[in-house]
Amino acid sequence: MMKLRIAFFLLFSWTVAFGYDHEFIVTSIVGDGGVQIQRLDKQISLEPGDLLAIYSHESNQVIGYARISGLTENSDLFIATVETHNKGGIIRPENYLRRVDLTKIRNDFPARYDLHVRNDKRVAAKYKPLVYAGTVQGMTATNLNRKEFLAGPSILSYGFTNWLQFDVNLASTIFGVTNFAVKNKLYENEDIQLSVENGFQYYKDPRKGSYQFTGYFDTNSNSNFKSYAKFKFFTQKPEDQSLVNSDEYQKDFNLELSFSYGYMFANWNQLIFGPKVDVNKKKVGGNIGYYVIDKNFNTMIGVSSADFSEFRLGRQGYLLNLDFWWRF
Repeated sequence: MMKLRIAFFLLFSWTVAFGYDHEFIVTSIVGDGGVQIQRLDKQISLEPGDLLAIYSHESNQVIGYARISGLTENSDLFIATVETHNKGGIIRPENYLRRVDLTKIRNDFPARYDLHVRNDKRVAAKYKPLVYAGTVQGMTATNLNRKEFLAGPSILSYGFTNWLQFDVNLASTIFGVTNFAVKNKLYENEDIQLSVENGFQYYKDPRKGSYQFTGYFDTNSNSNFKSYAKFKFFTQKPEDQSLVNSDEYQKDFNLELSFSYGYMFANWNQLIFGPKVDVNKKKVGGNIGYYVIDKNFNTMIGVSSADFSEFRLGRQGYLLNLDFWWRF
């Protein structure tokens, strides 16, 4: 009798633990990008649009997200659409799921670039790709979502649509250079983002305008590394007092290239570093920045250089960078 009670207790404990750790389970793959899911814990309420984290039943690591697309009344079976997943982890029956609320930042699974959520304004900035990386690093290939704002001492941006974004560089405006840009996202999938930007500058003294075209190409190298490539063409422009333009450019056609690499830590903070080549001035500089990303608030601290060969502090040499902004 005692053995029977012990066995019953162990079975009950295992069932409770299983129900807690495994709120849902994949029962079958449905069509292209869909999964049928069974609810194991009947007390969990669901609504269409809720997001579930998909866990490998072998490694217990998050391999993607599924968004609930259809619910059947009085049934524990429902359909969800897989929105993103790590190509190294195949989604299949027996994978288990937990409901996650990415509008909040208290989620305990380790970060990866392939777990960033795009095209959802409600998700906290912590779980979105970086759109802006600070005054010196500038924009990435990712755009703001529709009706989303990005604001800080150096930048003001607005997502008119998921593919069209308007930017005003407030930092350059402080130094007398009006800087306005329109950024268009051209292509995006789970691994690649491609955008172009048309920028316009007006220098109050000496009353001169300048045009700038920038191409952005971001790629996910693997789960924790990402590459940022950027090429910038611009017309003549005079020297100004901003951090990123300490030279006069007299030619009609100027070119600047930058190649940066991002590393994502398990806590979702990021490190971005890489060189920048000023083709016309024949200078090689670069920057490194550490990014602390909260629900809406982003902070960056780092070091930049316009010319690595200049071993001095200042705009011509090395600068300590500090920037912050809100995304909402």
